[in-house]
Amino acid sequence: MSRAGTLLCWHAERAGLEVLEHAIRALRNRRVGIERVLYIVQGGRERAVPPKVERAAVEVIEVPLEDPTQHTAIYEQMRALVLPRLRNLEGELHINVSPGTPAMHSVWLILHAGGALPEGAQLWSSQFSRETRRTRIDPVDFSITTYLAEIHRFARIEPSLAVYEPQARSPARRLAFEHLARYARVVGAPLLILGERGTGKTRLVETIVATLKGRKKVVSVPCGGLDSELAESLLFGHRKGAFTGAAADRPGLLAEAGGGILFLDEVQDLPKPTQRKLVRVFQDRRRRYRPVGSDREESVDVELVCASNLRVADLRERLDADLFDRLSHLSVTVPPLRECRQDIQEDWGRVWNELRQREDLPPSAPWSRELEVAFQSGELPGNLRDLQRLALLCMAWWSPSDPGVGIRGAVEEWHRFTSSSATKNDDHGTGSRVERVRWFRSRLARWAKAQHGTWAAAAEALECDEKTLRQDAGHADATGD
Repeated sequence: MSRAGTLLCWHAERAGLEVLEHAIRALRNRRVGIERVLYIVQGGRERAVPPKVERAAVEVIEVPLEDPTQHTAIYEQMRALVLPRLRNLEGELHINVSPGTPAMHSVWLILHAGGALPEGAQLWSSQFSRETRRTRIDPVDFSITTYLAEIHRFARIEPSLAVYEPQARSPARRLAFEHLARYARVVGAPLLILGERGTGKTRLVETIVATLKGRKKVVSVPCGGLDSELAESLLFGHRKGAFTGAAADRPGLLAEAGGGILFLDEVQDLPKPTQRKLVRVFQDRRRRYRPVGSDREESVDVELVCASNLRVADLRERLDADLFDRLSHLSVTVPPLRECRQDIQEDWGRVWNELRQREDLPPSAPWSRELEVAFQSGELPGNLRDLQRLALLCMAWWSPSDPGVGIRGAVEEWHRFTSSSATKNDDHGTGSRVERVRWFRSRLARWAKAQHGTWAAAAEALECDEKTLRQDAGHADATGD
């Protein structure tokens, strides 16, 4: 018998608990021990579920679901209510995919293929034979590898890193990641990532982009810190005696990145002569370059990823025209946090997990009305850095005897800092006219909700449609007040 595990499955509406009983027995016949059952039931229907079935403890997970045939609704409820329960699961996880509708069955396969389930989770399919009056249960072989599976696998390997969830909830981030998934897998083509400071571009490259490209090594170059006279030597390397102080050969960061990714962060800060030399490297499929002081060209297998906090129009002005043309074919803009408020709670949880060092702090990120209001109404000019700042403040103010007092103190300090650090331009938003108009509509919608208490009352006061107001605020998928 294998070590005791957990069985996860839907409640079978027609056959009731019989399906569960038969499945546990069939698994035991296969020497798979089940000591705990996570039993998913459709909300709004009364059922008598015993605390134990076949000696296994039963824990009910009620899922609000109006239509059990809607794939999207089932998928979202699984992500919101079931997957978080599996993160710290001990022992083996077994899932009986048979109970439920075909849509429920399909969602298990999608979650498995996307790597969303814990590593080593085993899917099973059970069938009851009316002739033999016995249940047969067989393993489901659905070993399809997707880029989502690879990214989730990385997140499991590095659980302390605050890695972006690639299946974003907000439309803006979801669209950006869809583009990123397509563009990052184009071999040999430079990738340009744009986004405000604090949107996590570097971490994005080191985790998701590196995974998509299948390149484990990332050599990061903070271009703003390069000395104009030594930039070429640092990137391309030099030969002994090439200049005063060159006492030995040096390979350079381009050669160091061989077999991996060269990541030029804030690429617009590169000196213009160095930009011109990079044009030569990345217009050549063999990636040929000449170290300083060398009379021979060298070649390197490297992928190029660049990042900038500038808008496209400003970046065009700062970069050599030829270099801009080569970098801008495949570009992705990471949206600011204020445009992705549906994702903030999950971002907050990952940031908290990365920064938490003390055992007296809760393992899961705290959540309260004060925090929710702060995240939904704050301008978040520092993006993820604002979440980091608030997490550290909460840790500093934390009071185990009264967590609410500590959170309120932290939020007050956080508000004082963010309001004092906001620039005058923030009164009119940032970016293009379209971006500023979107920013204003979002701010107006959230202000109206705060003033009038509910979305319905706010929409009535502004004489507009409630759905429009929710969409402006970034709450297009919200259902409650």
